[in-house]
Amino acid sequence: MSLPPLFAGNRRIRFSLLVANGVAQAVLTVATAILVQRSFDSLVLSTATTSGWDVAFFGLALLAVIGASAWLRWRGHVDAEVLGQDYVHAVRKRLFRHLTRIGADGARHMSKGALMLRFVGDLTALRQWISLGLARLTVSGLAAALTIAALGIVEPVIAIAVAMAIAVMAGFALATGPRLRIKTREARRRRGRLAAMLNDRLSRIAVVEAYGQEHRERRRFDGLSTGVRRAMIGQARVVGLLRAVSEAGTSFACLCALFVGAILVSAGQAEPGAVVAAMVVSGLLAPRLQDLGRVYEYWNAALIARQKQEELLALKPAGRTSSRRKRRQALAPGPGCIELSKIRRNRVIRQLDLRIEPGSRVCVVGPNGAGKSTLLRTIAGILQPDKGKVLVDGQDLARCRWQDVRRAFAIVAPDLPLLRGTIRHNLTYGADNPSEEELREVIARCDLEPLITRVPKGLRARLSENGEALSTGERARLLLARAVLARPRVLLLDEAEANLDAGAVQALDRIIDSFDGTVVFVTHDAARTARADQVLHLDGGCLVAWGATDEVMAPGTATRSLFVAPLRAVS
Repeated sequence: MSLPPLFAGNRRIRFSLLVANGVAQAVLTVATAILVQRSFDSLVLSTATTSGWDVAFFGLALLAVIGASAWLRWRGHVDAEVLGQDYVHAVRKRLFRHLTRIGADGARHMSKGALMLRFVGDLTALRQWISLGLARLTVSGLAAALTIAALGIVEPVIAIAVAMAIAVMAGFALATGPRLRIKTREARRRRGRLAAMLNDRLSRIAVVEAYGQEHRERRRFDGLSTGVRRAMIGQARVVGLLRAVSEAGTSFACLCALFVGAILVSAGQAEPGAVVAAMVVSGLLAPRLQDLGRVYEYWNAALIARQKQEELLALKPAGRTSSRRKRRQALAPGPGCIELSKIRRNRVIRQLDLRIEPGSRVCVVGPNGAGKSTLLRTIAGILQPDKGKVLVDGQDLARCRWQDVRRAFAIVAPDLPLLRGTIRHNLTYGADNPSEEELREVIARCDLEPLITRVPKGLRARLSENGEALSTGERARLLLARAVLARPRVLLLDEAEANLDAGAVQALDRIIDSFDGTVVFVTHDAARTARADQVLHLDGGCLVAWGATDEVMAPGTATRSLFVAPLRAVS
């Protein structure tokens, strides 16, 4: 996937308006010069008496030209901003679409700080280049070029002098460009490191406090912030030099017009009115030349931003051998039968063949790193196997539409936290317009009434990031209710009972027992295995045991030895 083209759709029309604007401004500048020349020659140098009608005509004509020029400047600013914002909107949508397409595993190649920089700083750089750089280059550059060409017809020597001054300024800007690009990259790199550190520590400030590392983190933050400060100052020096040269070049162009015009008048080769008109034109060109002086600065920043955004768009969905775009087949309804056929996944899962009957309860056990979480995500279609197939109700998930696959599964896992928003928003996030009756039923099954009663505004209460204001048990109940309310045919629980209080554990057990569909759950609790019809024992990605719970968990088996504590009776 690549960035969208700039000149596409309505943006072509908007850019055409900017081109027309530049031409119109050039025409008005030339008209101003002609009016100034005529009025100067008529009102100042003419020996004849000038009538009041002549004064009124020249005055009204100049006011009309000035008003029209002001309107064109306003219209050009609006069109430039619309063009920039429209393109940034298209890029933003493509970046977010790609980010959701590659998923969490694909995005792990970039830190959260770097990802945020792609959506904030880099998009700002693109907008500035289009709205303030490319637009000014189009409007001001075209207006300046046409005006100097028109000036060359009236006073070619003055036009050549002004053009040479502009050429010197442009040459210096081009020579400064590589150094500016180096400084911009350095500033970006340091800002990215600071953003990544800040994002990580702010989201885990409790860890810093718990281990008493406040001073250490302050020192690290101070060091990174100092690096950003130095890099930004270094970039500002080059930018300031570039702007100073732009302003000096503008002043130099005006001085060239003045001195060359004075020489021509003294030599009798030009009329004073023409020289005055040339001076007026040079003065009108000054703000446009200053605008052009910043174009190279914006272009450098946008060039780097585009490269970074293309790096994000180049990320691939981790471990997927086929694109989701090829998944056109609808996933037909079914009871939730799961078949794994010769599944292999990135050396984490090695050659699994098994069948999970619809409506059954399957417990997945094994030591840490055995591949349990990877197995659940592979079953859910989030991770695609390197080899083999995952079939749900006889249908290959790799060929089915992504949205259909997602509706067939719901996962509860520690790395799938709550979202910012209301409690209702979190509960219904994966559901398709649940009724109030369904919502109340799930709230009751997951024992959420005490929470909803306790917090102000109930279901309309807003949660902070990850629901940090709630207890571990309350967060677990909300996550469980979110999964159940999505009405999947297969419920996947990845160590959902970890660190839960007794009430949350009871709610989890009720869901496992009463869920109307297939349940596959990972656990390290020996008692919870008794709720399963079958137990799947993994170790090193290999199948150690698979069968009925009583057989696999019998005393003396390898699976039973995983649990130190004796089995407790299940109520």
